[in-house]
Amino acid sequence: MKVSKNSLVALVTAMAMAMLTVVMMPSVVQAQSAMQATIPFDFYVGTKWFPAGDYSVQVTGAYVRVSDRNNHSTFALTNLVANPESRTLGGAKLLFARYGSYLFLKEVRRGGYTSSNGLIRSNLETTVAKQIGEPELIANIPSK
Repeated sequence: MKVSKNSLVALVTAMAMAMLTVVMMPSVVQAQSAMQATIPFDFYVGTKWFPAGDYSVQVTGAYVRVSDRNNHSTFALTNLVANPESRTLGGAKLLFARYGSYLFLKEVRRGGYTSSNGLIRSNLETTVAKQIGEPELIANIPSK
């Protein structure tokens, strides 16, 4: 039986997607978790700007949702980030990247998990990083 190059590429792609689904399964199986946080500075989630204030941060599979008290919210796609320290972390931690006066939500860490949700860098953050350089990392501990 002769197999075309296109059929072989399609088969390999399908197998890779199936493997990724299995690898990503633990993040999907993890229960949704929401945390409340008072963030004392203005910040960005992707390209959306938020003023300092009280927020709800919800992790669902490969997404993070950030909402203010007026239900203004945004979603950000995330990657799993290996983070063994989170397993011993008593609660949650939000990690921000500061480039001068620009702060971007970078990672959501939840206690009891060996991985965190790292937000995918937006075009805005990439542009700012090119102008300013490496960010300073700032941690914010949300309330329960």
